[in-house]
Amino acid sequence: METYRMNGNTVRICGKTKETEQGLMLVSSGAFLEFSGEIGNIRMKMAGSDGDRYYDAYFGIFLNGSRTPEKIWKVKEGICNYEVFSRKQKEQVTVKIVKLTEMQYGTAEILELAVDGEVLPTGEREHQILFVGDSLTAGYGVSGSADDLIFTTETEDVTKGYSYLAAETLHADAWFACWSGGGITSRWIPPEEKAPLTDILMPEVFEKSSSEVLVPEVIAVNLGTNDASYTRGDATKEAAFTERYAAFVKKLAKRYPDAYILLLYGLMETTLTEAVKKAEEQCRKAGVKCTFTELPLSDKQDGYGTGEHPSAVTHKKTALVTARAIAQVTGWKE
Repeated sequence: METYRMNGNTVRICGKTKETEQGLMLVSSGAFLEFSGEIGNIRMKMAGSDGDRYYDAYFGIFLNGSRTPEKIWKVKEGICNYEVFSRKQKEQVTVKIVKLTEMQYGTAEILELAVDGEVLPTGEREHQILFVGDSLTAGYGVSGSADDLIFTTETEDVTKGYSYLAAETLHADAWFACWSGGGITSRWIPPEEKAPLTDILMPEVFEKSSSEVLVPEVIAVNLGTNDASYTRGDATKEAAFTERYAAFVKKLAKRYPDAYILLLYGLMETTLTEAVKKAEEQCRKAGVKCTFTELPLSDKQDGYGTGEHPSAVTHKKTALVTARAIAQVTGWKE
């Protein structure tokens, strides 16, 4: 068995990662490594943290470009070995190892790969899309059902979410800056609360997720759903949301001046639709290349995931809307 450490010479790396003394930490939702070769067996040594029994990190193994994982595993606490791939005879295979869960839920550090064969990094895709959002973008509860009373990361899977699926439809790599419950003026708050929750807001999450190697051609931002739990139709609060949202979009445009920014909103509620449109108008007047696309509300007939979040069926439908909106402004083929 040949032992490989994780770097750009041995595997293709995409998404927010962090090099450590021991190996490579996959930080953000959808962060992955990919390689190919004539291989018989692959084992991966990984160090994981205890993410609480509800909030462990999960990984998926995808073979030969399949959108259905060969296997999914929960990252255990401590240093453990995981079987990635096993065949009696060597075969040519492409392996993609994807972090399915958010940066806020558990950690996963890949220490090494032990491979029966030689591996090479796959080639980069032509296009890159940065998705900025909340639980909708993270695939929160997509593998669960409306009967789930408690969210666990076992039901979260970014690869079943509309954003990841839209990128796959457009043959682009997806980068993620997402945080369940995140907002611009407030995180999600329950109906009995009145004060905004501002300990972590999406501009901060973006900074935690940004990478110098990322040069996106498109940035898709889907925010406001959690802010609506605070604004509640109050015109003053909605105006503050618009101003802060526009400021954040302008910041993204300054960081990535060549990127086109797509503002998305809908799926779970629509009370801030006009506020998002006003933010788009402010940004366009300031010279930002952006447009707004309204996402259809979830259809009850398509079912719901955990916490009445969109089901896998809804995410697939939303992926088509998102992919078409991106294709319309870029000319990319679906």
